[in-house]
Amino acid sequence: MSLQKTTLLAADFEGVFIPEIWIAVAERTGIEQLRLTTRDISNYDELMQMRLRIIREQNLTIAQIQA
Repeated sequence: MSLQKTTLLAADFEGVFIPEIWIAVAERTGIEQLRLTTRDISNYDELMQMRLRIIREQNLTIAQIQA
């Protein structure tokens, strides 16, 4: 019986293999603040809370973002 070696790869797809979704949302809506990423605001929770606040304030729906 032989042992097989398992290789595991972990990668951050968004922004590495595919474009940042929030950049596309910013372009679609014209809201420049949505372009900010963890490079700009390192605290992920703070960044997401800001994004959600903007979406609520602008009354954006998923349908509007996907249009």
